[in-house]
Amino acid sequence: MENTTFNKELHIKEYISVILRRKWTLIAFFLITVTAVTFATFKQHPIYRAVSTIIIDVAEPDILAVKDIIKLGETNYFAYRAYIETQQEIIKSRNIAMQVINNLGLADKEEFKKEKDPVGHLLKKLKVELVKDTRIIKISIDDKDPRQAVLIVNKFAKVYTDSNIASRINPSNEAETWLREEVDKQKLKVRESEFSLQAYKEKNNIVGSIEDKQNIINDALMKLNTVYLDAQRKRIQAESAHKSSVDTEGNLRLENLSTLLSNNEVLQQLKKDYSKQQAILAEYKEVYKNKHPKMIALFETTNYLKSRIKSEELHIKAEETSRVTTKLETEDDYAAEEEGKLKKLLDERKEEALEVERKIIEYNALKRELETNKRILDIVLNRMKETAISSKIQTNNVRIQDIAEEPKRPIKPKKTLNIALSIVLGIIGGLTLVFFREYMDTTIKNSNDIVTLLQLPVLGSVPRIKPDGKNIRNKIDADRVVEKDSLCMASEAYRSIRTNLLFSLKDSGYSKSIAITSSVPKEGKTISAVNLAIMMADSGESVLLVDSDMRKPRVHTVFNIDNVSGFSNYLAGQVDFDRIIKYTGINNLSVIPAGSISHKSAELISSKNAKLFLEKAGARFSKIIFDAPPVALVTDAAVLSGLCDGVILIAEADRTTKDLLNNSKELLHKAGANIIGVILNNVSLTRNSYYYPQYYYGKYYKPLNAK
Repeated sequence: MENTTFNKELHIKEYISVILRRKWTLIAFFLITVTAVTFATFKQHPIYRAVSTIIIDVAEPDILAVKDIIKLGETNYFAYRAYIETQQEIIKSRNIAMQVINNLGLADKEEFKKEKDPVGHLLKKLKVELVKDTRIIKISIDDKDPRQAVLIVNKFAKVYTDSNIASRINPSNEAETWLREEVDKQKLKVRESEFSLQAYKEKNNIVGSIEDKQNIINDALMKLNTVYLDAQRKRIQAESAHKSSVDTEGNLRLENLSTLLSNNEVLQQLKKDYSKQQAILAEYKEVYKNKHPKMIALFETTNYLKSRIKSEELHIKAEETSRVTTKLETEDDYAAEEEGKLKKLLDERKEEALEVERKIIEYNALKRELETNKRILDIVLNRMKETAISSKIQTNNVRIQDIAEEPKRPIKPKKTLNIALSIVLGIIGGLTLVFFREYMDTTIKNSNDIVTLLQLPVLGSVPRIKPDGKNIRNKIDADRVVEKDSLCMASEAYRSIRTNLLFSLKDSGYSKSIAITSSVPKEGKTISAVNLAIMMADSGESVLLVDSDMRKPRVHTVFNIDNVSGFSNYLAGQVDFDRIIKYTGINNLSVIPAGSISHKSAELISSKNAKLFLEKAGARFSKIIFDAPPVALVTDAAVLSGLCDGVILIAEADRTTKDLLNNSKELLHKAGANIIGVILNNVSLTRNSYYYPQYYYGKYYKPLNAK
């Protein structure tokens, strides 16, 4: 729990540290923002807002029974919303704005003369919004002139309400005109339909109602059909009677033939004579034989009478057969003839009925067309009258609720609010910029960055050295700060570094030679090498400081000695070791300058003379400190670091980037160098006081003779 609380406090202090480190960014952004907003606010012309409100009521126009405007009273929210939004867009339309400009003569005013689009300029001043949960629309105009704002907004409301009622009356007038035209057309159609129906009746000889004629024909057809069926029945009966008068052999059955024979006098007389002769013949047979002349004569008379009877019977039968046959044929023919006549007459009547039905179809079509045209004419006439009445009544579903009054105070600029917002924006924006710059800044800020990035120990942090006009008057004094001002924070920092370095050398087994290098120039490697050498000399060590930056040497200027011959000359075999050693006037500290500038310094350091130099120097001095060139720029430092017992890497706070420092570490490792640690140079204690307790050293530690 305590650890968690500590981490939170640590994070908060980190944030505070970032803000303090970049406080001038925050202050600059804050001042610029507040100043700009304040200046713009007071520079801005005051803007006045005039507001007018209108109410949109329920409207239900009924022209030709077409509901062309939605019913606002219905619960259809989307339809209501669409209608209200449409009305808002109408108010903001260029047509309404142009009418306002023309009515108020705004086009002649200087403000609108200089505009290429006066209508668009006016619409920029206009704002239309719906009051929530109401049918009230608020119209507002923002203008520099409060009186002009009132005139414009009231005119917008007036023009809109007038255009709304005009939009209602104009459709009524247009509908009335259209209806009058339709009435004339329908009257003409009714007249044409009446003429067509009358011409058809005259053409087809229709007097009165054609339905009556159809009924008469239908009645006659029914009666005729009954007669025809009776005739057909009689014909069938005659045919049946005829067929029943013929036997199976095809002979005519004469059922009353015996009656006809008995009633025939001639035949009866012949039969009587024959019977007499038969009686006589019976008497003669008893007396005479057959060949007796009397018998022969009697036989002849009897045969004659018999043949006469037979002939007479045949004659009577023939006559009766002829009579019956003629009668039956006559009856059949008559019945068939009657049936044929009736059938023909029935077919004619049917055809006449069908013709009448065909005429009725066309007649009814013409009649229906006439009736339809009459009904349409009645409907259009009624609608025309209704429309004429509604066009005379000027109802409007939009009315002005409140007219605008001249505003007393401007709505813009809101000075207090703007300045307050600028303060908030300045703080928030400044903090945002601070943390953004911190995020984008990849430079080393403190020792924690080095430990986290390189996984190397930090020997110490040297604060930024500033001339104070007393002990440290110029840059040369700052280069030898531990000598010039032994009680300052930088001197104390170098003491701490010396102590840490000696412990590191003792623990790690490193002995004499130490190379001090940096990633790029001007990171403080020379000042660190000089002051560490002085500090070690003060502690009793016999120290040799060697300027091995043969391309850009600076150690000789710090100690004000000549640079005629030095380290490069010895490596080149031009001078002896003893001749290049310079005495500084500081006990236990000797210096070897870089000597002649050489562009082959890497080859010189790689030569056998470099190792020989280390052997001779090690024999005479307990500590050898090399001021090496930047490792990221030339290979000299990497080669020299490989020869020395250890390497100290210098990084400048807020300048050396993490990538560059990590690259330097990799170069040294590839050269086989033993990195003792890192010194963070030029640290701003005021910006990083949380990380460096030395900040408090200068506040609380004062020498006894400070006064």
